[in-house]
Amino acid sequence: MVITRSKNRCLRIALAIALALLVGADSFYLERCKAAPTAIFSGITYGCELLERSEEGRGIVHWVRVELDAPGIELYVTPLDASASASGFQYRLRWIDDVLQAEGLAVVINGALFASEPRWRPRLRGDLAKGVETVVSDHVASHVWEHTYLLWFDDQLNAHLRPSKPPNPEDLRKAKWGIGGQGVGLRDGRVWSGSDRKPDKRTAVGIDAERKLLFLTVAEWASPRILLEQLSKLGARDAMLLDGGGSSAMAIGEGSRNLAKGTLLGGWRPAATFFGVKARRIDEP
Repeated sequence: MVITRSKNRCLRIALAIALALLVGADSFYLERCKAAPTAIFSGITYGCELLERSEEGRGIVHWVRVELDAPGIELYVTPLDASASASGFQYRLRWIDDVLQAEGLAVVINGALFASEPRWRPRLRGDLAKGVETVVSDHVASHVWEHTYLLWFDDQLNAHLRPSKPPNPEDLRKAKWGIGGQGVGLRDGRVWSGSDRKPDKRTAVGIDAERKLLFLTVAEWASPRILLEQLSKLGARDAMLLDGGGSSAMAIGEGSRNLAKGTLLGGWRPAATFFGVKARRIDEP
């Protein structure tokens, strides 16, 4: 099974490279991003932006906006794995497309930083892993790390992101879902002036708590500053980065309208935790 997935991923990479060479990477992405943002599930809108080439980034930024008060919207955060816990770990690595299908998600991104074993070879599905930052899945916190900034949601899906660490006990008591990040780089609509300008593959989450909106973004090649600015333009008031680099990924689930299902970015490396959204199809009552 692993060999088959590896071959499929290699084929997808080769096809993407060939297409980019034929039409030019920038023009290819521009064509994909000409369309206006579109509803893909009830309460979920998808869009993308092509970054102008600069020292801080290039390529495409995929984003989704989730209306947390829309009927049928539910959240998902990877729960602790019993077999991993029995071995002194917390999770087993999974592919994003496996999570998308198994959990019936409308959209999913990679989650928090993690460390896995063994370290001497590339990561594989099923490898044992421990999370670095705190996550909360259905009222169960993985652990508490002193440097975690926690985006959390209560039972009514009200969003909270304090610019302080670690998560306090009262927040953890109320949190049904939560994902840990590396600092609140966007606060009250303003990007922190000290935000890193080094580009890489990036994943970030943002919220507008007052309007009950959640934003999920992934970038092919962008600095934290650029990605946080994109979130601010989309309407996020507060935001933070999640794990990035080779872990960055976003995938769209079965039943989406106006956008084919599948992985939009990444998916070449398994990860320990994922953050996703369940939603009704647009044609569902």
